[in-house]
Amino acid sequence: MTGFIIGLICFALISLILCIHFTKKVQWQKNYRQQQNIVLYQQQLGTKPDSALAKEFAERLLLDEQQSESALTIKSTVGFSKKLSIGLWAILVIIPLTYYFSLNRFDAAQDGQKAFAEKQTQLATVSAEDKNMDYVISIQNRLRKDPNNVQDWVELGQAYMLSNDYQHAIVAYSNAEKIEGSKPYILGLAATTLYYQAGQKITPQVQEIINLALTEDPKEASSLSLLASDAFIKNDFKTALDYWQRLLDTEQSSVDRREIIKNMNMARMLENSKTQRSGVNE
Repeated sequence: MTGFIIGLICFALISLILCIHFTKKVQWQKNYRQQQNIVLYQQQLGTKPDSALAKEFAERLLLDEQQSESALTIKSTVGFSKKLSIGLWAILVIIPLTYYFSLNRFDAAQDGQKAFAEKQTQLATVSAEDKNMDYVISIQNRLRKDPNNVQDWVELGQAYMLSNDYQHAIVAYSNAEKIEGSKPYILGLAATTLYYQAGQKITPQVQEIINLALTEDPKEASSLSLLASDAFIKNDFKTALDYWQRLLDTEQSSVDRREIIKNMNMARMLENSKTQRSGVNE
């Protein structure tokens, strides 16, 4: 639509410039006669007439020039009056516009733009849950081709966690454990799922799974992150800082160090505020 408007403006300006140009008067007859008189005068002088005759030739040329100046200027056959030029310009602009808008192309273009805008809005408002469901389906399709792929089962469990579908996440982690065994990272993920399923509480079952995971691998990231988050929620900021520090010390590439440092800074600030309040109360 913007391109159409710009094109229309350019067309109107070009038409207006051409019409203004054609309104200028071209004194072609005067110019032609003047040139012929000068050529004739030069030819007459070439015959080397006497002074009286040369004077007569000059007077004739001057008289003819004066008569030409006083005569009405004859317009060029391509010249137009201003009113005619404006009328021509209006015809050049209005008729094509009238024809264009009489067709359904303009309405079709507007409908197309409207449909495109609606589609973009629809795509932008698609919920994260809908997007995650597509993600879940894609993993499920991969597992149908290779049901013994441990990483796909783990990824499926994480995808279910994003949708808070804890029951299906536990099933996915259980399938991964059946294939690969009780690996610490699988136990850590399963403990995290059970923790959130229990309403963010470390139940005896969760604690037992965490202990097993950390016994086999003291640097198991999911278990350490879970214990740090739980301590923070309980306002046990010192314990949270200890677990987050242990998590940083693992130097694992999967650990979001920036996020952990931000959490640690928040925990220190809250711990300092808590200490200050305790000092005032005492």
